[in-house]
Amino acid sequence: MEESSAARRMTESKHTPSCENQWCTETPIGLRKLTNSIMDKNFSGFRDERGSMRRLINVKRELKYMKEVMSSLMDKQDRLTTEKTELKLRLVECMKVSVINQGLKEEIQEIKKQNDALKATCQDYENSLRSLQVKVQYRIVDRMEGGFG
Repeated sequence: MEESSAARRMTESKHTPSCENQWCTETPIGLRKLTNSIMDKNFSGFRDERGSMRRLINVKRELKYMKEVMSSLMDKQDRLTTEKTELKLRLVECMKVSVINQGLKEEIQEIKKQNDALKATCQDYENSLRSLQVKVQYRIVDRMEGGFG
């Protein structure tokens, strides 16, 4: 015996649609979601506006983020430019000091040469002085012994 349509409705859940007067087919969930989103886009201008607003908000957020990034990059570029300028000035100072140091090294070398020459002259004078001292001592000894000569 076949159930009546009223009995069938009572046994079915309230949430399931009645297939009595409609043609029902099972569709996969992903396909159902795809068709629903297409239907929403085609028939609901409000949902499109809401999506556009979301996109605008996202773009606005991205622009804000990009502005922050650009500001940070510009600050960093300014710091690096300032540091580069300071380093160039230090380099110029170092080059000046290097030139001065080179000049001083050359002067020191010249002074060393003069010092060596003076040492040699001093050695010569010391040797001459010793020989004169020896001569003077011999003469004094000769005079003391009675030689006036």
